[in-house]
Amino acid sequence: MGRIALHDIRKRFGATEIIHGVDLAVEDGELVVFVGPSGCGKSTLLRLIAGLDRPSSGTIEIDGRDVTRLSAAERGLAMVFQSYALYPHMTVRQNLSFGLENTKMARDEVARRIDAAARMLEIAPLLDRRPTQLSGGQRQRVAIGRAIVREPAAFLLDEPLSNLDAELRVTMRAELAQLHARLTTTMIHVTHDQVEAMTLADRIVVLRQGRIEQVATPLDLFNRPANLFVAGFVGAPNMNLLSATARDGRAALPGGLDIPVPRDGPCTIGIRPQHLHPAEPGAPALEGQVTLVEALGTETVLHARTPDGTALTTVVQGQSPLRPGQTLRLTPDPHEIHRFDADGLRMDDPGAAR
Repeated sequence: MGRIALHDIRKRFGATEIIHGVDLAVEDGELVVFVGPSGCGKSTLLRLIAGLDRPSSGTIEIDGRDVTRLSAAERGLAMVFQSYALYPHMTVRQNLSFGLENTKMARDEVARRIDAAARMLEIAPLLDRRPTQLSGGQRQRVAIGRAIVREPAAFLLDEPLSNLDAELRVTMRAELAQLHARLTTTMIHVTHDQVEAMTLADRIVVLRQGRIEQVATPLDLFNRPANLFVAGFVGAPNMNLLSATARDGRAALPGGLDIPVPRDGPCTIGIRPQHLHPAEPGAPALEGQVTLVEALGTETVLHARTPDGTALTTVVQGQSPLRPGQTLRLTPDPHEIHRFDADGLRMDDPGAAR
C-alpha cells in the first residue's frame, strides 16, 4: 500500500512562506508528476513527503498513518535523486546492498532482492563494476535499483532524468513507465519537463509559487486548462493567447473573427497552435506576417505577428513553402477554442460541448 495524503501543508523559511496550504491525495499505485517552473516548490514538496524537511504546519499521511513528525527512515519511502548519489568506491552490487545490510537483513534476502532488481533493470552484467565504469543511463538504472530493493511503499523521484542527454532521456522515460507498470507501486515524480510529465503521469500536479494550480490527467490538462497559467504552461508550442472584450456574448478578434463567450467583459481567447489552420480565401481570419519558420521535417512550426503586434504560432503538418516576411492567414477550429475571464479563470464554451 502507498496512499499519500497532504493536508494543508505549509513550509516557511523564516518569515517567507514557500508552500502555501497544499492539499493533495496520491492514490495507491498512482504515478503522479509534480511539474512547474523553477522555484515553484515541487522539489520542496517532495522533500517534505520524504521526511528530509519538516512542514511548518499541516499533516502528511501514508496509508492513513500520520508521519508528519517521523524521520525519513521511518516512512517506508525510497527516493531517487537527480545526482544518482552512488558510492564511487563501491561496486554496483555493493551500492544496491548497502542500505539493506544496514538494516541487518538476512544475506539470502539481500541477494534475492538484488537479483530481482538487476533482472528488471537489465543491469545484471554490471553488478561487479564501479560507478565510474558506467554510462549516465546505467548509473540512473543503478540509482533506481537501489530504491527498488528496499521494496518501499512509494518511490519519490526528484528530476531523475535531467542529467541525461535528449536521446537517453526518451529511452529512460519509456523504461520508467514500463517499470511502474510492472511494480504497480506509488510513484511521485518531479520534473520541469512537461513532455516528461505528459507521457509518464496518471495525473499531473501543476504548481506555481508554492500553490497547486490544477490536478488532472495529462489530456484533461491539455483539453481543459483551469486557468491562463496552466493554459500557457502545458502544451508545446505554447498556446496562443489573444486579449479581447466581449459584448453581447461575442468576442471580436482581428480579421473579422467572432468568438462566442458566456459573459461580457474583458477576456482572453486561447487557441493551441495545432488548432489554427490556413483560412479559406475571403473568409474571416487572423492575419500576420511570418517571422520565423521552424522546419522539423514531418511538421513545420510557423511564427507570425499580427499588425497590432500579437504573436501567433501554428503547427502545419509536413513542409511549408512559407518564408519570413510572407503573409499567413489562419482560422481556429471552433471546437478547440479556450475562453478565460478577466481573472484568468476558464469559462465554458457556450456553443459546443467539449
